[in-house]
Amino acid sequence: MSRLTVLAAALLAACAGTNPATTPAARSAGTKLYVVNQSGASVSVIDQERLVVDTVLDLQQMGFSANARPHHVAVEKDGSFWYVSLIGDGRVLKLDRMNHVVGQVRMETPGLLAIDPAHDTLYVGRSMTAPNPPKSLGVIKRSTFAMVDEQEIVISRPHALVVSQDGRWAHAASLAENRIASVDSKSGQVALTTLPGAPRSMVQFTISPDGKHMIVGGELSNSVIVFDLTTTPPFTPAREFAVGGKPWDPVFSPDGKHAYFSLFGDNAIAEIDYIAGTVTRRFTGGFAQPYDMIMRNDGKYLFVVNQNTGATPRAGESAHAMMDHGTHGSASSGWLSVVNVATGKVEKNLMLGAGPTGAGAAGAR
Repeated sequence: MSRLTVLAAALLAACAGTNPATTPAARSAGTKLYVVNQSGASVSVIDQERLVVDTVLDLQQMGFSANARPHHVAVEKDGSFWYVSLIGDGRVLKLDRMNHVVGQVRMETPGLLAIDPAHDTLYVGRSMTAPNPPKSLGVIKRSTFAMVDEQEIVISRPHALVVSQDGRWAHAASLAENRIASVDSKSGQVALTTLPGAPRSMVQFTISPDGKHMIVGGELSNSVIVFDLTTTPPFTPAREFAVGGKPWDPVFSPDGKHAYFSLFGDNAIAEIDYIAGTVTRRFTGGFAQPYDMIMRNDGKYLFVVNQNTGATPRAGESAHAMMDHGTHGSASSGWLSVVNVATGKVEKNLMLGAGPTGAGAAGAR
């Protein structure tokens, strides 16, 4: 090998070494799945390719309290940064791909998180463990990680939260009333949608890959509600249909043909055709209060967080109401079920910590 070739190779290696994205840890960051253990003050980091627990982050060792109560996670599309809400410590954290805390914002009872895919914004909802959470959303600038606004949204107990693909609208739904507040990111104006009929208690939204539909489950109505996002709010539901006990967290398949809901009350997963308004399959066996879910980007696996608290709400009773009174996140450990979507069977269970709740991964939702 000539001296020139050796020098060129050395220069190439040196350049590669200065690029954090070329390190093994950085390359694998996009395959990480983060699950918070709310009662255990920790975060389990899962390798989605190897299907193993990669590491467990102890929040107390990172300087936070034993009552930090991490609740939800959102991850940048490229895996460069991820965010976690700490109910007990009243903070939202920003961490890099090496799990270093690089920013934090104080906020009263932060809950669900939603990244604006078109703007430099992170929206933060409110935890339902507060007796009377504020009727507002936190609006954080992600690059500087500073709170820029607390957006008033009028509705009580805001929970379900999602941002449209073009970043125009942030939608939040109430657990206590049949109302959705849609915030226009340009003007800050709020459009209110009111659903007629019996209480739904809407838990969480997600939007179809083509951006044309939004779905949400009602834990009291045991139904799924579908909205047409080609129209502007206020919305009229495109359809609503029964799915089973307490539909909790929804995800879409990558091709958008089906959606999946964890059924907290039935210990099952429902696969739905949201256009036809039907349940096409139910996955059962091995689930215990299935909570949050993530679909792997290739659509092969569905990762299901099992809370496993042992507390079972009665028909017509809100599981969130039970959580507000202290039964949320018992000392029992939960687990992550790895479900083969093609077969509907659990291929593997990975143990988590106490009272696991929210999950997040690069590109999810």
